[in-house]
Amino acid sequence: MILYEVNLTISNEIADEYMAWLKPHIQTMLRFEGFIKAELYENTEHEQGKTNIVASYYVDNEGNLQSYINEMSADMRADGIKRFGDKCVATRRVLKLADSYTCDEHSTGM
Repeated sequence: MILYEVNLTISNEIADEYMAWLKPHIQTMLRFEGFIKAELYENTEHEQGKTNIVASYYVDNEGNLQSYINEMSADMRADGIKRFGDKCVATRRVLKLADSYTCDEHSTGM
């Protein structure tokens, strides 16, 4: 499993318009091969005059993410840049799942 994370710093003056655009953008992303689900987080560390959002996309494997990056990411990014210019800054990172753990709340530890 691959986590494709997009960190967004959005000027508050366009935040509502940006979020209205972002939700259908995420739905489009989920139509690409291998994209399984997306989660949208608001960063609780506030920066004056800015809204910080993290869009996390779960992709089934590196090959499908690389296909997206090579073939479709430029167009997807260009749409946001055309609409919002420098009032939104995006940084990205890719995380590969190394291990997963869960909590067994019902365990007595004995």
